[in-house]
Amino acid sequence: MNCFKKLTIATLALTFSHNVSAADLSLTDAMQVSEENSPAVKQAEAAKDEAKWKKVEAFSIFLPKVNVTGAHLLDNKFMVEQITFPPSTVPTQIELIQPYTIWSARADWVFFDGLANYDNYSAMNYSANAAEKEADWARFQVKQQTKLMFYKSIAATELEKVSGQNVKTLQEHLDRAKAFRNSGAGTNFDVLRVEVQLNEALSEQLNAQDNTLLSRQNFLTNLGVDDQGQSLKGDLPVPNAAKVTSLQKPTTNERLDYMAAQDRELGAHKAHLAAYKHWVPKFSVFGQADYYNNISKGINEQDYNNAYQVGVAMTWNVFDGFASSARSGQADARQVQAAEADRKSTRLNSSHTDIS
Repeated sequence: MNCFKKLTIATLALTFSHNVSAADLSLTDAMQVSEENSPAVKQAEAAKDEAKWKKVEAFSIFLPKVNVTGAHLLDNKFMVEQITFPPSTVPTQIELIQPYTIWSARADWVFFDGLANYDNYSAMNYSANAAEKEADWARFQVKQQTKLMFYKSIAATELEKVSGQNVKTLQEHLDRAKAFRNSGAGTNFDVLRVEVQLNEALSEQLNAQDNTLLSRQNFLTNLGVDDQGQSLKGDLPVPNAAKVTSLQKPTTNERLDYMAAQDRELGAHKAHLAAYKHWVPKFSVFGQADYYNNISKGINEQDYNNAYQVGVAMTWNVFDGFASSARSGQADARQVQAAEADRKSTRLNSSHTDIS
């Protein structure tokens, strides 16, 4: 009895899985599956997230930096100062006072660096906008490609039906030609002519079957799913003459890929400006508070004192082995690359517009 129950459950499970795998696949379902499984869309979305986090990182430059540190000496031998007290000529060694335990909190805020921080944030902002447009463009391309391949597969199936109907019609025509020849109303030439047409139709039918299979395989491969007997559900769209008449080619400013290329160029220009300002001195304000024990070695002792300092600091990178100059040169090269890529996209769009 238990074996019968197990067999029944297994049969129902197999039947259910077969129904799911062989379910109808509509255009809406196909577009949703392609968007979820497309590597291009996933890559573009990951690039968009990366650009957003880079923008957050660039914005952090405008905020103060706060660090908390602590140190406790386990063993020590402090530096000494030799002092001679007259009238004695023998120097006396005095240990310099240093804390055994210290806790420090320091805040720094750069308020001027030649506007390099602003240029760097602008560059990251343009890059984030470009990545978002590229993600939308990738999603649009995947949807259009899926729609095109779906209709190609539907059209191949319809052409296969037409070729099959053509073969059936010619087969009936051949039977009638043979009947006419047997009755004396036809000739062998009539039969031979229909047989040649039938052979051509059979060849076209095999070609149509191959096209149907290839279109289906390409479509499912584009979706990123296995062929499990899914049937495509849908009809070929009927062109609307009114829509075709009013159809206009989008300009460069309306296409997301060209807009992204322009943002990339602007971002590269801002990054070049930020990298070029490495020679500008940086001014910052700082504040530090210390909580220290320079009397006893115990961490939990009560011999703690506090101190603080507030001031203005200046940092000027006079020489760093040409590292900053190298980064500036790299930014300049990336700016040229982005500008040429934008110009190439604009030229391609202009040439396509002239041809159309």
